[in-house]
Amino acid sequence: MNIKLLLILISLSLCVSVVSISGCASKKKNQTLSTFDETTRLYGRLLRWREYEGAVNMIRHQDESTVEIDIEAYNDLRVTDYEIKKVVMGEELKTAVVEADISYYFETTNVVKKIRDTQNWWYLEEAEKWFLDDDFPAF
Repeated sequence: MNIKLLLILISLSLCVSVVSISGCASKKKNQTLSTFDETTRLYGRLLRWREYEGAVNMIRHQDESTVEIDIEAYNDLRVTDYEIKKVVMGEELKTAVVEADISYYFETTNVVKKIRDTQNWWYLEEAEKWFLDDDFPAF
């Protein structure tokens, strides 16, 4: 085999490798974004369906401090609407800040209120999951 042909084959091989690697990186990025979207939507649904324990289980502080929330204190809480207003994704897709409007009322008062909840999310690569690095919303 002559040297020129060998160099062409090596060049083609390198090009294919580069395309494969960039394709894999793009696929990983899309998967991370898709998982983020699913996670934040699930969090809102859990709040609306009164599955507060499930929502609390999505909270995991990066500094590994404990999350203690008295679920019983929210027995008469009803979330009527959860709407994501703004998402700011970190450069490496490992963090995100979400601003969500949450409408709610307590059965004892029947007065609908609205809060803007700023949420700090982070991605745990080993688990391929997003977690909320905040406390339960201050209703």
